[in-house]
Amino acid sequence: MAQDPSTQPRHIRFEPDDKPPLAVTAGMGLQFAILAIAGIVLTPAIVVRAAGESDSYLTWAVFAAAVVSGVSTILQAVRVGRIGAGYVLLMGTSGAFIAVCVAALVEGGPGLLATLVVASSLFQFLLAARLSLFRRLVTPVVAGTVLMLIAVTVMPLVFDMVT
Repeated sequence: MAQDPSTQPRHIRFEPDDKPPLAVTAGMGLQFAILAIAGIVLTPAIVVRAAGESDSYLTWAVFAAAVVSGVSTILQAVRVGRIGAGYVLLMGTSGAFIAVCVAALVEGGPGLLATLVVASSLFQFLLAARLSLFRRLVTPVVAGTVLMLIAVTVMPLVFDMVT
């Protein structure tokens, strides 16, 4: 859906529905993957190291995080039925769950952590179906406060690993 070149701003190369050449798409995909992999690897590494688990479990956790992130990113991009956005949206790990994951690994091991991951995933599906009900409750002030509290909760774990 190209416009007349004289009316198109010079800094915009493609319209939303345009398909860039394969080389541009591959280059952007490679950049996206390189940027995403750091977060996907770092979160499981922090959790497993803070819980004192073995290196073999760390390897498995990083592999599992990469596979799940890749599959869910593909589902977001492809859009299957009502699942997915229809555009590339990174589905990776979240620092919000570091403290809970460390506590689960320490108290109940990998089994408890896996159970909590499945339960929280199902809960998030239920929340996503009714997200419009939470718009009045989750204001920018509430969301900002929660984000700051997540960082404050995770800081002691990271500082213990550094020292």
